[in-house]
Amino acid sequence: MLKKFNELSLKDKAYLIGGLSLLVIVISFGLLNRQTVTVSLVFTQLSAPLILVIFTCLVIGIIAGSAIGISYHHNKTQDLRSRIAEAEATINIKDRELVQYEEQVQQLKQEAKQ
Repeated sequence: MLKKFNELSLKDKAYLIGGLSLLVIVISFGLLNRQTVTVSLVFTQLSAPLILVIFTCLVIGIIAGSAIGISYHHNKTQDLRSRIAEAEATINIKDRELVQYEEQVQQLKQEAKQ
């Protein structure tokens, strides 16, 4: 297992260490907070162990953060793709203009020879 850890990139190692640290913190909170709490929702109240409430909030936060991150990256990707398409269109136009100018230069050279 240590071999596999050494093969990971620095970014992956940081994510792994961060995730394990977060897991240790959640477990320690769970061991310290085993009492039952009442959570008031809009139309009802729930009684649950505090660790379950903490874990549920953690999962909801991870899901919300991931959804926001995915949405942001999707929008950024779409924006970059549209900018690439615009740049390629501009390049094509400029290439056609360049060909026309090269043809004009060739014509002028031929006229100058005559």
